[in-house]
Amino acid sequence: MPSTLRALLCLGLCLSQRISAPKQTLPKPIIRAESTYMVPKEKQATLCCQGSYGAVEYQLHFEGSLFAVERPKPPERINGVKFHIPDMNSRKAGRYSCIYRVGELWSERSDLLDLVVTDLALWDHTAQNLLRMGLAFLVLVALVCLLVEDWLSRKRTREQASRASTWEGRRRLNTKTL
Repeated sequence: MPSTLRALLCLGLCLSQRISAPKQTLPKPIIRAESTYMVPKEKQATLCCQGSYGAVEYQLHFEGSLFAVERPKPPERINGVKFHIPDMNSRKAGRYSCIYRVGELWSERSDLLDLVVTDLALWDHTAQNLLRMGLAFLVLVALVCLLVEDWLSRKRTREQASRASTWEGRRRLNTKTL
């Protein structure tokens, strides 16, 4: 009986220590969007969750619910993961957060990241720049054409003036000789 009493007493002490011990957590991770938090509709978004070395699991949460899980290999050499969200749309826009686990300990939840979906622009920046360069080239060609036309017009006027003066000179010569 005394051994049973001792066993119950030890069990009680162990449980009381576990219950009264403060809950240990790891530092909260950093979450960020790889390129921008504004993602064009139907494009891929990439979210990075940076925790600590040795983390064996990372979880991405969307609006408070589990969205994706990544397990880095090898965990000792990696302190973060990337979550790829393909084909962004309005249902996937919202608040994301992440947590990670080292052994049995979980981290605090990261700060929230608001992911916004934008409509895809009709033209991307490269196409817009190419269009601008093409228009500038056309304006330049038009200016060159105007300059050439002006030059030819002046040349014709000079040639006509030269012919007229030559003709006038001949006529004067003919009238003097007569």
